[in-house]
Order: sequence, then structure tokens, then C-alpha cells
Amino acid sequence: MTAPPLPSWVIRWQRPFPDANLLLLKGRQPALVDSGFVGHAEETAAWAQARTGSVDLVVNTHWHSDHVGGNALLQDMGAAIAAGTPEAEAVARRDPGCCAAEYLDQPVAPYTVDMSVDDGRILRLGDADWEVVRTPGHTPGHLSLWQPDERLLVVGDALSDYDVGWVSRALDGPEAAATALDSLKRLAALDPRVVLPSHGPVPADPDAAFAAALRRARRFVDDPEGGVWYGARRSSRSP
Repeated sequence: MTAPPLPSWVIRWQRPFPDANLLLLKGRQPALVDSGFVGHAEETAAWAQARTGSVDLVVNTHWHSDHVGGNALLQDMGAAIAAGTPEAEAVARRDPGCCAAEYLDQPVAPYTVDMSVDDGRILRLGDADWEVVRTPGHTPGHLSLWQPDERLLVVGDALSDYDVGWVSRALDGPEAAATALDSLKRLAALDPRVVLPSHGPVPADPDAAFAAALRRARRFVDDPEGGVWYGARRSSRSP
């Protein structure tokens, strides 16, 4: 089974783990979802420019360093930056640990958030309207994007291929796993045709991908210790 086709105005670049995949949305208002590691910022900007000429808006699914590393360079080149409301506020305050760069050794160049977005906000990306879906769990302000006409769902790190995204109880509290499970349920209920994760390939079978992720997420809620060991294994994977 092959992955469902994408519209011609969606360009995807699957990058080797742990860097984040890029999603470029062409049109009158070219947009980029996430911007990868800072070490690849110039490569990211050149790739996007070669395909759209410019990037008007970068939308971050969340603030981890593998998703925001190109923000500063793209902002210097004229792009605005959009992020989920709680994380936008944290970036503005320069909260300790903001951008979570330490464990990946990818310090993030300072940037500002121009547009704070929350659940239900409609963003014009390229030539299509996308709905912001707040999906906390992987981070408290994690967001996803839903394009109902084509039934495209950008899931960030809420879902990775046929697996659930990593959740840190140590950083985000004991309820983080249950929160992530609720977010997965909400995403699955949209019944997407195409699921676009920030890591790994596009799942060939979206229903099967959600079913597998939901099973694992439920186990993390029921077995917190097992979830800690799983998180340790995930974070130690090499690129």
C-alpha cells in the first residue's frame, strides 16, 4: 500500500530523524510548516525559495529545536512566524528551556512570534484555508492543522508514522499522557485522507496509523513506568 497522493500545491520534504520534515504550501501566500534544525537553516531557506520564491509565513507545530531552528533566518528574510498561544507567550518571555535545544545540541537562534494562534483559528496558507487544532500532549501548546477540502491533517509530533509522539511527564506533569491521548482521539475523529507527521513517512493507512498510536497512548496512561522507558528509548535513537 502506498501513501495517499498530495495536491500539487503541497510540497513535502522528509528529512532524516531527528530533524523535522518540512511542508511547503504554495500559492499567493506561501507558507512553511516548521523550519527544522538551526544547522540546516540555510538549506531550508534555499529549498523553500527555489520552489515558491519567498515564504510569507512559518507555522510552528511546537517549539522544539528540530521545528524552529530556521525561524530566525526566515524571519530575517521577511517571513512572519506563527505559533500556538501558550508557546508564543513563552517564547516572548524567553522562558528557561524554551525551544528545548539542549538535549539535541541544536541551540536556537532568537526569533519572535508575530502571530499567536489558538484552537479554531483559520489560517490562509498558500491558497487554502487551514484550521488550527490545538493538540497538547507532546508539548502543552502543540498544534495541528486541518484542511477539510482535501482532508489533509498536519499532526506535528502528535503522531509519528504508526506510533505515538513522545510525551514527557517529567517536564509537563503526570497528566501529559492522558492529554496526548485525548488529542489523538480528536485528530482521529477528523477522519483524514492524508496524515502528515513531522517525522517519518506519510502513513499509507491513516486509520491503521491512528489505531496503533491510540493503543500505545492508552498503554502509557495505564502504565506510566512503561511510558518513561519508552521515552528514554525514543530519545536515544540516532539519526
